[in-house]
Amino acid sequence: MYDFDSLIDEVLRSRPEITREEIMSLIQEKKQTVGAGFLTDQGALFLIAGELGVQLRHMTATDLTLKDLYVGANDITIVARVLGVYPVSEYKKKDGGTGRYRRVVLFDQSNLSKLTIWDDNPEAVKLDGISVNSPVRVLNAYVRQGLDGKPTLNLGRKGKIELLGDEKLVSLLVPLSKLSKKVDEISEFQDLAAVEGLALTDSRSSDFTRQDGSPGSLTQFELGGEKVKIRIVIWNAVEVEVKQGQKIIVTNLRLKKSMNGERELHGDSGSIVRAVDEERSPAAQKPVKVNQVKNSYQRYSVEVMALSSPTIRDVQLKDGSSVQKAELVFGDDTGEITVTGWRELVERLAEISVGEKVRIIGATSQISKTGVLTLQLEDGSRIEKVSG
Repeated sequence: MYDFDSLIDEVLRSRPEITREEIMSLIQEKKQTVGAGFLTDQGALFLIAGELGVQLRHMTATDLTLKDLYVGANDITIVARVLGVYPVSEYKKKDGGTGRYRRVVLFDQSNLSKLTIWDDNPEAVKLDGISVNSPVRVLNAYVRQGLDGKPTLNLGRKGKIELLGDEKLVSLLVPLSKLSKKVDEISEFQDLAAVEGLALTDSRSSDFTRQDGSPGSLTQFELGGEKVKIRIVIWNAVEVEVKQGQKIIVTNLRLKKSMNGERELHGDSGSIVRAVDEERSPAAQKPVKVNQVKNSYQRYSVEVMALSSPTIRDVQLKDGSSVQKAELVFGDDTGEITVTGWRELVERLAEISVGEKVRIIGATSQISKTGVLTLQLEDGSRIEKVSG
């Protein structure tokens, strides 16, 4: 994702002798001369900047990601998806009264974080229209240290949580289905966004009374993979009913050991059980427009124009070795996207010149570490030159 005005400002800072009006005129001229169907205003600006010798940096969103959270932060905005929604709970205030709060678990491609909405913000507590997997923006939040020592988000009177309507931003957020693990893939004792498998038993529930006299409940069933099975335990489950033979996905879990040392997955009132969507299908190899590429970790084909020269650099790996990585910005009349290639795939991008029209076949959509939607060349990906 790029911000057009910020890119214009970069050109003006680097070439102060050129006016904004002159740049806009050059953009329209470029769009007319290179042919329709391959350039937006931003795409044309990439070409013009290259001709002027200006290196444009990629513009990332002003919204923070969950990995950016730190204790003490105030008035921040976060974009993420919802993993778990808890019922409204009560707590004892220091003055002796009773307060209310609601907890939400958020996730992105590599992080989980808890959000607590306090009762001085009754509208936010309602969470109207927000459920598991909903893309949301959390505004004017503050960060405090949680009981587990990790940063936790909080919403007070000034805060707001809303459904994210910007389709470009939504496409950058990994859906829950892409983070779920198969039962056979569970290997570490950690928080898990979701696990999917085949229900080997019906769920059965029981009620109990805690030591403090408060009521509690326990719902359990077995979930199977291809080779292993695991017991699912959900405490104080909300409307959870599982039937043997169902293919399901269970959210917001933590891997623990039972009294006899066996592994179990434990959830709570923020866990959801849903049927697995059987309609997941790979993207067709018919070329699509850039704005149709979604963060789905599927393969796409696009017909685009090269808007920058390839950037090739050595990347240091954890084992001390290094590999080459190439990046090149492409675009059509709907938007721009960065295509990357590693190792032997670097040569395929290195041969492409600015302004050249190509068809990229079978590249996988991914989110870069800077939060930008990219297409990554894989084994079997092809690049074909397009004439005209």
